[in-house]
Amino acid sequence: MEIKAEIKQVMDGSKLTKAYADVLIDNSIVIHGIRVVEKEGSKHISMPSEKWTDKTGEEKRRDVVHPISSSARKQLQDAVFDAYEKHLLNGSDH
Repeated sequence: MEIKAEIKQVMDGSKLTKAYADVLIDNSIVIHGIRVVEKEGSKHISMPSEKWTDKTGEEKRRDVVHPISSSARKQLQDAVFDAYEKHLLNGSDH
């Protein structure tokens, strides 16, 4: 699986969300709005999600898209983190 990530926006350093990325998979599928989140020195990605209020008034949230296997998640995460680090070093994704 070929994964290309591009950082679209970097956020203020004081926020948990550090950046937003778009990912292209096998030149066939694009995922917009993957977040790079850093909390207590640990980074992870957060997939695009939807939220709604159920009939009891409780707020619910679910990922719109997500990797099924741990190896696919690792590939996706590695591509996003690589693009993020390059962006921080070079000020761009290229």
